[in-house]
Amino acid sequence: MHTSIRWTITILTPLVMVAGLAAQTPSAVPDLNGVWGWGRCVGGGEAGAAAGRGGAAAGAPAGRGAAGGGAAAGAPAGRGAAGGGAAPGAQAGRGGGGGGGGINCMIIEPDSPLLTDRARAFQKAFDEIAAPKYDCAPMSVPHLYTDPYAFQIEQQKDRVFLRYEKDDVVRTVFLEGFGHKRPALNQFFIHGYSTGRYEGDTLVVETTRFTFDPMGLNSDFKMPTSAQKKVTERFRRAGDALEFEVMTEDTFFLKKPWVYRVRSAREKGELSLPWDCDLEAARQSLTLLTTDYPNDPPVVRLPEGK
Repeated sequence: MHTSIRWTITILTPLVMVAGLAAQTPSAVPDLNGVWGWGRCVGGGEAGAAAGRGGAAAGAPAGRGAAGGGAAAGAPAGRGAAGGGAAPGAQAGRGGGGGGGGINCMIIEPDSPLLTDRARAFQKAFDEIAAPKYDCAPMSVPHLYTDPYAFQIEQQKDRVFLRYEKDDVVRTVFLEGFGHKRPALNQFFIHGYSTGRYEGDTLVVETTRFTFDPMGLNSDFKMPTSAQKKVTERFRRAGDALEFEVMTEDTFFLKKPWVYRVRSAREKGELSLPWDCDLEAARQSLTLLTTDYPNDPPVVRLPEGK
């Protein structure tokens, strides 16, 4: 479920970083720039898995733990375990916390009352061995935030970049009012198309145009999202921390919007990049799985081109 490919929402053109942006329009543009650690839940949300669920994800390189599991051996300093503090030896400021609870709110359970009958039927019908995570495919939001990795916000005059250690994902948020051309009606993206605006001290990001994703809500529990998925994120500063709310809507698979709120502490240093997926390791877990459709022809996975 990891990739060495840098995923972008659309083709980017170089822009000069606007210095002193917050100073120019202090009432309109909060300063959200920086590297932010793995967040912890604030307030309520969907009851999720118990802290400590999971362990390392299939194919994760050394140090890349799954949501809910502790950081694997060799993890970068400070990538802590779910529900606990920073991993032993973590540097100060690492481990993502910033106070608050664990990660339960960010995990939607397979028996959640939020799921439609269509979502439950998909869980039963979908063969786990067909999951794209075994081919190093990346996670999309909202599940992207659940694994213990930092992300970075870079604000520019007409757009905002969201960069993630997890899967080396780069999302571009095109700010309203700058004449950005929307994608054509037939263009969809694994990370969607994001637009944004500032509402007082908050950056509001709305993302649509997602491709159908069999692991769009949760890659571990066979929870899909449709091309009608809409994710709204609201980022604001809370003292030295960053708080953000993630609301996911998808009337095919959710009876009502799923919302969670997270607080992240600022991290020192840069993101630990590039992300490195080992395709052979990613597919190793398949040796422990059996297909749900034994009468079908054997599955042959394509080799990676040179």
